Amino acid sequence: MSTTNILTRHPAVAALPVADGADLTKHTTLRRLVRGEALWRAGEEAALFVVVGHGLVKEALPGRSLRVVTSFLCGPGEAPGLVDLLAGSPPLRETDAFALTEPAVVASIPFDLLRGALEKNGPAALQVAREAARHATRARRGLLLAQCPAEERIAAEILDLGDRFGDEMEDGSVLIPLRLTRADLASLCSTTVETTIRTLSRLDRDGVVSTVDGGLAVHDIEALRRRACLAPRT
Repeated sequence: MSTTNILTRHPAVAALPVADGADLTKHTTLRRLVRGEALWRAGEEAALFVVVGHGLVKEALPGRSLRVVTSFLCGPGEAPGLVDLLAGSPPLRETDAFALTEPAVVASIPFDLLRGALEKNGPAALQVAREAARHATRARRGLLLAQCPAEERIAAEILDLGDRFGDEMEDGSVLIPLRLTRADLASLCSTTVETTIRTLSRLDRDGVVSTVDGGLAVHDIEALRRRACLAPRT
């Protein structure tokens, strides 16, 4: 996967003029991470704009285990740590960031270079603002979900993963092609592995969600919404 292909998966870079995008590519660094390898640590200066090209990157509260509470999850085309870049002077990383999958491939460019390009291009700058707003919305949603029962949190997280990464299949089901362990999903939902296993077994038994090769399959999206905290009830 080329640096150009990775960078242009992010809507802000894709919105830049070709010449600006080509200039950014010259200053891009590719990095391949194994599962659990740190992309950055809390307290480091936030100087790089990072785009995920393959796999998943998770941000966790500093000092916590890789398998404990996760604050954010980013996949292909998304920019982990974007809010850190836009806040503070100098901006500092507020979380630890790790590769959740193996491999995880990321492209990094100095944010100062991207900022210069954004200042000349309104549509691209708007895309960065939109993604920052989505990050803030997910963070607020995470705080609200913390008040919900574990099963509702798990259903809500599966819905979110399906919206962001899911593929609709011929039979109408949605395949979420993420190889998440039960511990990974428990971490995303701030619950225990045992509760996650029980909940997934119940969803499988009821024909709502099942574990398949390569990820999760959602067979009844409306039933999943009814079980999800903060989702519209129908």
